Amino acid sequence: MKKFWALLLSVVFVFSFGCGGGTPSDKDPDVDPKPIEVDYGNVENVKNIILLIGDGMGVDQIKAGNLFCENGLYLDGMPNKILTETASLASDETEIATDSAAAGTALATGVRTDNGLVGLSPEREQLTTIVDIAKGLCKSTGIITTEKLCGATPMTFSAHGNRDDYQDLVNSAALSGNVDLYIAEDDAADTVNYSIFTSSLAGYTAINNVDDISETSLSTKIFGLYPISADAESMTDYSFDRLVSESLEYLSKNENGFFLMAEGAHIDHGGHSNSVERMLDELLAFDLGVKVALEWAKNRNDTIVIVTADHETGGFVLGDKATKDNLFDEDEYGNAINYNWLTKTHTGADVNLYIYGMKIDYTKYSTSESANKIRNADVFTIMNSFFPQVIS
Repeated sequence: MKKFWALLLSVVFVFSFGCGGGTPSDKDPDVDPKPIEVDYGNVENVKNIILLIGDGMGVDQIKAGNLFCENGLYLDGMPNKILTETASLASDETEIATDSAAAGTALATGVRTDNGLVGLSPEREQLTTIVDIAKGLCKSTGIITTEKLCGATPMTFSAHGNRDDYQDLVNSAALSGNVDLYIAEDDAADTVNYSIFTSSLAGYTAINNVDDISETSLSTKIFGLYPISADAESMTDYSFDRLVSESLEYLSKNENGFFLMAEGAHIDHGGHSNSVERMLDELLAFDLGVKVALEWAKNRNDTIVIVTADHETGGFVLGDKATKDNLFDEDEYGNAINYNWLTKTHTGADVNLYIYGMKIDYTKYSTSESANKIRNADVFTIMNSFFPQVIS
């Protein structure tokens, strides 16, 4: 029970401002929470796409997040829900689950590749990304991550190479010229040198005050590293939802529209450490970013919001009798009763995909052998179908 009270203290701000507003539900704990329902939307001509990726966010992680929200997570109330296969080519052959490099590449390019490859085909050829396509249509583009910028997922949308070659990937991203806004976690460990972004070669302007993001002219490319924290109160300078909000104001100044990828990266870390507390902190903070995106899009008729995960981490299993009040109960030996972790690595489990904006017939895009699923690479095909230019 000590863990339970620690969780309540650590996410008190998230509970106060997220999950529909207010405190966790006080209704019958044996009744599953019903997520806030979001309609399909009325978008006919898509100008903007907002893609939110919860790294490591599996189906049962989402179920656990719903327990701590009065009306469920914002993301789980979105329409067009379908299971998505996450396998990379390497995992097909060796039964090893995908890594973030292969999974991110599939989402960003529509090509399933080998683990460790960022923006590269299995033949090591550079791939066209959805960011490249958006930029070719004169749209603005942005990448947000709560992880270091050199992380695999953000790099798959803007760079090409091997996921372990951090400096080469950062250099590739900075010099690509196809991303107008980069926001990431402050790299206190100095994993790589990011000075290339603000050099004359790349031409980015460092934005230290988050308030200045929305005030910046579109003629200025933005680069910001911040101490992003899931423990922060909603809509503070360095909270995920605030960064999403500011970035939307900046990118939407382009009359041609924009593409934004925003990643909640540390849900994955909770899985790797088998920490339900960490996983929930990060998931609830990520959901606040989804809330901002949905509220922004619902005031327009030209914006698609997509929420998914690159893979599941930890093999998290939520018990059928789990509630917000008993989730952290333990038996006499100190073992959790209402949840379990099966591993500390990635798994091959399917993840959820949600889309707001219009009804989607997934059978038009699916390459899965299952009639009730799609593949992660199909997400790119769906996104690309919204834009007037199709890259084959």
